[in-house]
Amino acid sequence: MSTTLFRRGRHSGPRTLPALPRRRRAVAVTATTALLATGAGVALAEVTTPNPTHLVAFGPISGEHGYPSYYEDENGLRLQQCLDIEDPYCDPAFLRGEMPDPESPVSFPENWPLESFYFLAGAEIDMPGGGSAILTSGLEATMANEGTVDGDQVVFGRQRFDIDFPAPGTYVVTHPYGQDTFTVDSTDFEDFRYVEDITPAPGNFGLALQSRISPFLISSGGLITTDKGTYVGDPGASTTVSGSPHETNYFRVEQVLETGEKVVVGSTDQFTLLGKVSTNSGIDPQAATLVENAQGRFLDVFATTDAGKSVTVSGAGIATTTLDADAGRYFARIPLGSTLPTSVSVTNETDEPTATRSLPVRDGVTITSATYDTELDTLTVSASSTDEVDPPALTLTGLGADPVPLVGGTASLTLTAPPATVTVASAGGGADTATVVVGGGPAGEQEATMAAISGPTQVVAGDPVTLTNASLNAESVVWQQTAGTDIGITGATTDQVTFTAPAGAEQLAVTLTATGPGGVTSTTAPFLIEVLTERPPAPAPVASATATPTSAYVGQNVTISGTGSQNAVSHSWTQTAGTPVSFDPTAASFTFAMPSTPVPLAFELTVTNADGVSATTQVSVTQVTDTLVVTQVQYRADKTEWRVSGTATVTTINTVRVYVRNADGSKGALIGESVVSAPATPGAPGDWGVRVRGGVNPGTATQVIVESTRGGSAVANIQRR
Repeated sequence: MSTTLFRRGRHSGPRTLPALPRRRRAVAVTATTALLATGAGVALAEVTTPNPTHLVAFGPISGEHGYPSYYEDENGLRLQQCLDIEDPYCDPAFLRGEMPDPESPVSFPENWPLESFYFLAGAEIDMPGGGSAILTSGLEATMANEGTVDGDQVVFGRQRFDIDFPAPGTYVVTHPYGQDTFTVDSTDFEDFRYVEDITPAPGNFGLALQSRISPFLISSGGLITTDKGTYVGDPGASTTVSGSPHETNYFRVEQVLETGEKVVVGSTDQFTLLGKVSTNSGIDPQAATLVENAQGRFLDVFATTDAGKSVTVSGAGIATTTLDADAGRYFARIPLGSTLPTSVSVTNETDEPTATRSLPVRDGVTITSATYDTELDTLTVSASSTDEVDPPALTLTGLGADPVPLVGGTASLTLTAPPATVTVASAGGGADTATVVVGGGPAGEQEATMAAISGPTQVVAGDPVTLTNASLNAESVVWQQTAGTDIGITGATTDQVTFTAPAGAEQLAVTLTATGPGGVTSTTAPFLIEVLTERPPAPAPVASATATPTSAYVGQNVTISGTGSQNAVSHSWTQTAGTPVSFDPTAASFTFAMPSTPVPLAFELTVTNADGVSATTQVSVTQVTDTLVVTQVQYRADKTEWRVSGTATVTTINTVRVYVRNADGSKGALIGESVVSAPATPGAPGDWGVRVRGGVNPGTATQVIVESTRGGSAVANIQRR
């Protein structure tokens, strides 16, 4: 999971269904409480009531576009991507705005919407003071990068809150999927945004199952059916909803007073919903295996989908064949002639449109034996191919740089340590992996037992003293005193012994005998303890202060540490330069979010030893400058469309926002925002781009202001078309 909190510009104009913004990357966190930097201040965000449910499954990957055919909730409701630009229930205006050619049909990858949805729910509250609170809950399909590239497909769940709080304080926000608590200060309360994403990874579509979006909400009037399909709601009309696992089918903001009482600031039970019920099951082809033996030459085809479907296979040299079905399993054995297909197409004919996936034809490999003999240090592997008439070459892989050939179906080699599994690959494309079965006597060396004592070597008469067993591989220990005044530990068998140091100056000697597995013993040399009659002066303190990192971008966590100081019993910190930050001046170390600062932050550390002697040192942190370059600012009046792009030198969790520049030089309306993408070459600037249709009209403005959450800023001229 990742959470992000950042400022936003105020929106203008009417809204129906809120759309999710680009881009998605954020630092992963696992705690339910997050302290998040927002410019000059910080805000505390906590999931106080989590969602106890999750989505349960996703469907087979579509051969048409590479995304799952559907996502399914615990109620068995399956939703597919809503991609019809002629269907008003798919929010066609949004889809067209995400496509390279909005006037042409959706097609992958040539004219594909960069963002589309399996599910989207939004609600909005008018807040005191003229602001608003907007909730967005969505299951989104997108690309890991800006372009439509097969292999970059990702799906993620998102909870987003855009709230203009009426004043600083603590607020409880209740919604269908749980409850969140936000504590905001005077710098954050009016422009607050909190985003919780399940961090997407290309191709790992199961990550979306872990988001808080579950189950899917539906209009309280029930599913809506048209001639184009069935939907959870109408994205252009508000409705009450059902489906909350907490029975909180509303969006409510409450302020927590100092007395603990909660006062409702705003509430609504009206939502806009988008989601199309999946009528398709997709197809998940498992294998197309070449079999050639005394009975003939065949192609065995395996696939899975929902039960009761019609599944066919076709390819060069074979007749289209319907697979036999057993529940959700499908199979066919097809006789082959002289033509051997290199791949076949498996189709779910019941789907509309039909779902088809291609599959390479390979032989089947079976490892019949994989054994290791500890007495002989020998690994023996035997395997066979389903192509028995003209067997392809088999090799044992993964044991080194070069694969080991199987001769007559068997390979044998000497290894002092075997692998847990082995893999045999075939020249015909097949492969099999099997567990290695180990036989023979014990192998490996038993760790030696080593006796050791941990404790002080110099004490003052009358001091309490503790000695600790620090032995390795020991099952039992026995303590013995060999010199000095009797301190009463002889014969003890515990891991620690304690005593009071004798009154006079002398030297004590102690040994420890440790017994390990099999009765093996080890005894320490005498552990010597010098008893003094007076406490010696405390060692002189040495102050050491470090900053991690020494150069940080705005919002990055910085840790200042004095833990490397020597002989220190207390620490005292003072900030001597830079924008002030909050910290505990008596802590050994502290962490803060890097502020925007015109000069480096500087801190002075004073450490004091047990005798009150002090030592001082300094440490500093420099702000990393985020250099913004604007390469394009284009406004198309005929389409009311903005296209703004450029680069930024800080590419870690950096959001760029573009504003209209007022005549007096101040920031005007927010045009849009974009997360800076990671560069292909480490250390190079990252790209960002804002493309907004139907956005802010610049009026007579001639320039824009571009700012980043990492402290960058720039001004650029508007090109009008």
